[in-house]
Amino acid sequence: MMDYFHVFVLTTLSLDKNGDVKSRNVAVTFDLFEAEDHRNRGVEHEYDVFVVPCDWREDAEQSNSVQSPPRPPRNGVSQRQEEQ
Repeated sequence: MMDYFHVFVLTTLSLDKNGDVKSRNVAVTFDLFEAEDHRNRGVEHEYDVFVVPCDWREDAEQSNSVQSPPRPPRNGVSQRQEEQ
């Protein structure tokens, strides 16, 4: 069994509205060949490699900064649809 796996974050350089060069994450893959193909498309393309333990979920924490908005009750949605 694998204890670790590699995650490749594909990046590209671009100019922002002020003309500054910025690096943007454009995709994530587990395939080294896909990451190398992305890099070979041009000098503005690159990738970062992260080694992640297979049991990462055990060490992960829930962030309070990302929360989904509360959903309305289902009957409230049907009532609003009937009103329209």
